[in-house]
Amino acid sequence: MRKIAFSIGAFAIAFMVAFAWSQAALTPSQAAISASINPTDMMSTHKATLPVEQWEAI
Repeated sequence: MRKIAFSIGAFAIAFMVAFAWSQAALTPSQAAISASINPTDMMSTHKATLPVEQWEAI
């Protein structure tokens, strides 16, 4: 009876690990998303005023 319980527990843990690994492999990482953003290009193409430019310094 003890072997059956350990086998079921090991199978459940293996299933959870495989599921978590498959979900992590499908979602892109934050580094991959931020690497595609070019801040210089964003600053040169931005036409509106920034909130900081409207703020009056003390």
